[in-house]
Amino acid sequence: MTLKAPFPYFGGKHRAAPMIWQALGDPGGYVEPFAGSAAVLLARPSVTGGRVETLNDADGWLVNTWRSIQLSPDAVADAASGPVTEIDYHARLAWLQARRDADLVAWLEGDPLHHDARAAGWWLYVCACGIGDPWGPGPWRVVDGHLRRVGDAGQGVNRELPHLGNSGRGVNRGLPHLGDGGQGMLSVNVTSLQTYMQALSARLASVRITCGDWKRVVTPSVVRATRGGDGSVGILLDPPYATSGDLYGHVDADVSHAVREWCLTADATLRIVLCGFEDDHDALLAHGWRKVQGKAGSGSGYSTDVKAHKRERLWLSPACLGAQMEFGL
Repeated sequence: MTLKAPFPYFGGKHRAAPMIWQALGDPGGYVEPFAGSAAVLLARPSVTGGRVETLNDADGWLVNTWRSIQLSPDAVADAASGPVTEIDYHARLAWLQARRDADLVAWLEGDPLHHDARAAGWWLYVCACGIGDPWGPGPWRVVDGHLRRVGDAGQGVNRELPHLGNSGRGVNRGLPHLGDGGQGMLSVNVTSLQTYMQALSARLASVRITCGDWKRVVTPSVVRATRGGDGSVGILLDPPYATSGDLYGHVDADVSHAVREWCLTADATLRIVLCGFEDDHDALLAHGWRKVQGKAGSGSGYSTDVKAHKRERLWLSPACLGAQMEFGL
């Protein structure tokens, strides 16, 4: 059973997932170093038996959300549900942003079972209620236990709210996913939301979910781990693009270049799909790689570039399958 991600995300690859899996086949080991919404993993065709699958991301709250869905789905559903209110939106966003630091990542790295289900639910709530990119720094801070708009002499949350569209329906909309620009998460009742989270939890039950630098999960000790399938290893590399906005503010601006350089020296037997815009990684073509159109989702994430999905490309390593398939570039 394939599933859709429970939140929108920059450059989500749900639409590209079928061609990605055509290129990867049925690898016994699969790694997403930049997990994001994990749209490709969730869209993997059904398989018989187990596989070694690894998700990783540098964003602590994102990783916490996936772990919490995996380990405590009902608690996440409970915390995520509710109507859109200005005070809840800004209070939860401010609370999360104040704790987005190295200590959060270190805590997640310290134990693969570490997670905060309530924070995960709040994270999903913010994703669902925000319009555009909900993670911009904004003027709101928690000061001495009170939500304040910095620089406005303690006016608190007394401002016009752009997030209450659709008559304050909150998360009350059809699943999945839980976003769509301010509609929030109220259209499904808690029971339905729990059912959805439980389905995601079941899919993620045996997935390794790590938090840290992408290089940690493309080491030989990680990529050699396989079980079942055709014995190959597949890697989806979807590094942040230059147009990704504040969401990737914590990531080195040269990460896309570093990923491409790693691809040039990677084990030739690995089936690697690298994502980017237009000619970002054309240097790989001289080394036997192929380029195909990426078909990223239009209007399904936070990007304000309405033509971004037309610029998406996938670079396929020589070991990828489908050499005779026409991908429509």
